[in-house]
Amino acid sequence: MTAYNYSIQQFDFSQWDFPAERIWLHKANEEIAWKIISFLPLIIFGLYGNYILIYLIATNRALRSPTNLIIANMAMADFLTLLICPAMFLINDFYQNYQLGCVGCKLEGFLVVVFLITAVLNLSVVSYDRLTAIVLPQETRLTLCGARIVIAGTWLAGLLLALPLAIYRQYRVRIWRNFTERYCKENMTVLPKYWYVLITVLVWLPLGIMLICYTAIFVKLDRYEKRVLSRENPLSVRYKRSVAKTLFIVVIVFVLLRLPFTIFVVLREKYYSTESSVDCGMKYFSYFSQYLIFVNAAVNPIIYGFNNENFRRAYAQIACMQKRRAANANRIHHCLYCDFIQNNKSGQANAEQRSDKEISQSAARETKKLGATSNIDETLMPQLKGEGFI
Repeated sequence: MTAYNYSIQQFDFSQWDFPAERIWLHKANEEIAWKIISFLPLIIFGLYGNYILIYLIATNRALRSPTNLIIANMAMADFLTLLICPAMFLINDFYQNYQLGCVGCKLEGFLVVVFLITAVLNLSVVSYDRLTAIVLPQETRLTLCGARIVIAGTWLAGLLLALPLAIYRQYRVRIWRNFTERYCKENMTVLPKYWYVLITVLVWLPLGIMLICYTAIFVKLDRYEKRVLSRENPLSVRYKRSVAKTLFIVVIVFVLLRLPFTIFVVLREKYYSTESSVDCGMKYFSYFSQYLIFVNAAVNPIIYGFNNENFRRAYAQIACMQKRRAANANRIHHCLYCDFIQNNKSGQANAEQRSDKEISQSAARETKKLGATSNIDETLMPQLKGEGFI
């Protein structure tokens, strides 16, 4: 194989014409337009969501917990993914000749994989940290120092695992009599096997960790609910259904957005091994599967950030949001009826707060009577609120 590639590289193609029917330079303007239009909202939405998540954690001391630092690191990887990678992906997709040159050939796949691996490793750490917080509260949890070590470790792991894509890719130029061909060539001895390692790290490893951790969390909630109901505790378990729904969404979204890329890698290996031509359906599936990876980077801030009540509250307190609310309040016409309705709502809210407080106090007194076995359970619901499930 190596001798064959060497002979092809040394062969003089300038004596022959490149097949004229295969020269297309760039794709149709309509296809370029709809692909750019499909990417722009995704990029803008994802960049804004990840930036806000990083900004809230960086500027709000109350949000700088170890878990949230891991989430901020994941948001940074997703932010860089959406900032750099879609442009390279689209340029590579639009043109027949490779436009990014020798440096782009080395960096294109390398950067994408670094960011994706870093993000997915942080996602796995978040899943495990939630497990220790809710299922294993007596275990030592992640500290701020430990979170910084994990952040550095995930970036180092991403750089090391992505390194083969920088080493085993080469930019090549073939000069035909009527056409100059430029392309980025992968080492077909090493990289096909390496891609199976990548999809294991990018898809199957984090999915396995998530399934184990979140199944254990749900089992813990189920046992807690049965224990509370058997004792006729006035504190009702209102979080179980919401938590189950959130965990289901997390796993399903991850599977739907990552599984097509796994299928694409397998099909890609089949095409390379048989040296058959790539049909139109395969090209569109390649585009679709990689597009979903970018969708995953855009929706992560909603799943792992704004699903948390603390993040939503911090976002509502941003200065621009306060100014907008103040401007809208100045435009509202006040009358006696409006004031009456507003006061009535405030009175109802205060009554509900007093009622909730009385129930909580009663539940606390009842829980203390249950003995030492319920001490661990007292921390379960506050942990659920803090871990972003609600």
